[in-house]
Amino acid sequence: MKVKSRKKSSNNKNSKIISILLGVLAVLVVGAVVVVVLLGVNLKTDPDNPYKSIMDNPQNSPTEIDEPVDNTDKTTIPVSKTVEYNGRLYEKNEAIVNLLFLGIDSNAERKQQNMGYRSDMMMVCAVDTETKTATLISIPRDTKTSMYKVDSSGKITATVQNKINAAYSFAGNNFRATNAMTCVQMFLQRQCELDEPLDFALDIPVYFFASIDMDGIVPVATAVGGVEVTLDTTIPDVGRKGQTLVLKDIRAETYLRDRHNSSGGDIGRAAHQQTFMLALAKKIKGMGEANVIFTLHDELERYVKTNLSLDNMLDFAKLLKQVDVDAIRQITIPGKSEGRAPHYFIHDEKETLELLLDVYYKEVQ
Repeated sequence: MKVKSRKKSSNNKNSKIISILLGVLAVLVVGAVVVVVLLGVNLKTDPDNPYKSIMDNPQNSPTEIDEPVDNTDKTTIPVSKTVEYNGRLYEKNEAIVNLLFLGIDSNAERKQQNMGYRSDMMMVCAVDTETKTATLISIPRDTKTSMYKVDSSGKITATVQNKINAAYSFAGNNFRATNAMTCVQMFLQRQCELDEPLDFALDIPVYFFASIDMDGIVPVATAVGGVEVTLDTTIPDVGRKGQTLVLKDIRAETYLRDRHNSSGGDIGRAAHQQTFMLALAKKIKGMGEANVIFTLHDELERYVKTNLSLDNMLDFAKLLKQVDVDAIRQITIPGKSEGRAPHYFIHDEKETLELLLDVYYKEVQ
């Protein structure tokens, strides 16, 4: 859904609270908690099931798109809550819930030329409801993987291999985000076409997303006075390696989009995006109630979309209120770039599987 517009009524302040909560979730989950606490929202908790709306999701699939018509001759590997790998037994950590962040490349130039939008920033925030810890998993935008093409009615018309950021553009308007979620879920569950097929699929559902247009991040950062980062490499028109800068306006955009000067290309850019998002969340954390409402509302209302309901948002807020921002683990899907055109990022299947087992499963002693 889109962030709701302000209404000139007695509910004006509540409308702003919801909009701010939505927007900050898209910037970084932890920031939403700060806003909720600052604004004094009463977060009631059911002791028997404190995060019910995000843990007891009735969906069996992250999307509403139809199944492929030609799926009858395909072998479907069921997801496994218990996995045996390299002689070790793992059990799914049922306490983890995922929120997918999408940064959409809907800048002014692409809008004017009516070009298809892609999700150039893709991060999965995995939050453990028991340990109150979080892991940010960045997926390089050029990662080669399987995805659906979906028409405007929600029917899958083809299964193709492409860059993971293309899944968003391979669906009709109403199904872009859900198709991106489906693609990410298939990738995390290792249900995509692998060089060495597994005899199991991981159980890693992705039901929730929050997206922000990439041309909206800079106005948000500028609205709060800029974001402080220390450059790990020299980036032309931004600064020199080792400099600590407050980034806003065009320099913030250059920093977020640059990959040619970043170590490892897309990997370096993903690291910069994680750094920027965390710094932005901390900046928001230090703002007072009035500044949060009146400084950020317009930008977030314009650029943010999500499928989170109010109950979902409040449950995430109750949970993430207890997460230490500085302790958030940041990782990137391992692999390397290959080829010229098209330029793909080829993930390391073994390392990726082991990373996902470490995040989402527990080894049985």
